[in-house]
Amino acid sequence: MDVRIKTFREAMDSFSYLARLDVAELKHKLGDERLVDGMQNGRAQKFEYTTELCWKAIKFFLKEKDGVDESAPKKIFKAYYLGGYSTEDDYMLLVEAVEDRNRLSHMYDATTFNDILTRLPAYAALFERVCAQLVETAST
Repeated sequence: MDVRIKTFREAMDSFSYLARLDVAELKHKLGDERLVDGMQNGRAQKFEYTTELCWKAIKFFLKEKDGVDESAPKKIFKAYYLGGYSTEDDYMLLVEAVEDRNRLSHMYDATTFNDILTRLPAYAALFERVCAQLVETAST
């Protein structure tokens, strides 16, 4: 397996765990809002990192399998979808993930931040599907 896909898989495993944490239970256990805030920021950063690795793994995969050489995440996701590697729903969710990653990098309000955090479990499931497909198809 290529190192880019392997790195994506490792990041995805860690992100998936964090994305599915029960934050309400965490708040109760920790009892310190600052610790919870730090955890939320860490979850957001893991999401950003994993999203970046996702599109780069797909980019490598498409170059190897189909000779596709695009440089922008949304173009990579479109080529991935048009190549028959993902469903339309997953394609749209990949685009939304990149948009949310960009929002986190340029956002300064708690409402947007918290809205994005509510979508992390859906992104974790998406990244798991993409990773499984990449591993399966890359080895054939």
